[in-house]
Amino acid sequence: MMANKKIMVVEDESIVAEDIRMSLEKLGYRVVSMVSYGEVAVKKAKEDKPDLVLMDIMLQGEMDGIEAAGRIHSDLDIPVVYLTAYGDENIMERAKITEPFGYIIKPFKERELQVNIEIALYKHETEKKLKESREFYESVLEGIVTGVWVTDKDDVIIYANKSMGAINGMAPARITGVHVLKDFQEPLKPYYLKAKETRQPFYYAGVPFIAKEGLNYLSGWLIPRIKEGTFNGMICTIESIPKHTQMEQMSHINPGANV
Repeated sequence: MMANKKIMVVEDESIVAEDIRMSLEKLGYRVVSMVSYGEVAVKKAKEDKPDLVLMDIMLQGEMDGIEAAGRIHSDLDIPVVYLTAYGDENIMERAKITEPFGYIIKPFKERELQVNIEIALYKHETEKKLKESREFYESVLEGIVTGVWVTDKDDVIIYANKSMGAINGMAPARITGVHVLKDFQEPLKPYYLKAKETRQPFYYAGVPFIAKEGLNYLSGWLIPRIKEGTFNGMICTIESIPKHTQMEQMSHINPGANV
């Protein structure tokens, strides 16, 4: 169990709130605050920075639990588990939008409370690590001078870093969504198809490419993404070839020589 984690209880019935507090402390958690208004819950969450919020949906005041949970989750990235006596479908649909980490129907048993809290804390910690890992690799890709672009299984570009945009003369946002075999410049298509058909990494060089500043020559790798034996897209790198080395690599311009 993730002992000594800080929990905030948002419950407008004082007797119920006290029962929850006693159960939480018995289970080894630390209750940092108990509030009954949505507005106060948002304010206290910013001050106390709990590890998790147990949120009743029906609260006193103008802000209900769903609105309060949405603000807490989006502004502070704190996981929320709903506590409610209502199983209304419309309420459930509203609650889903706030991306809760659990949903407990009252009355509930102590064990059910513990299991939901532990799952929510574990899930949030896992998602946090994945987000940090994704941000790290994205920062690396955005920081390198080599252009990088990635396609999906339908040959549509789903990612392009800043360097790819600089080489291509287009903003990365305009590159994403482009279909390589339909809308990309012709000289690169045979190499892309070669890598896709063979499912093997393929190096290309001396490929003419019309950029914003005029005719350019490119080189790079086309690396198929294979999942369970099926083509799942391509990881592609792209670099401008210095003019003084371009003539040495002209033999690679003709796709037929490699296909």
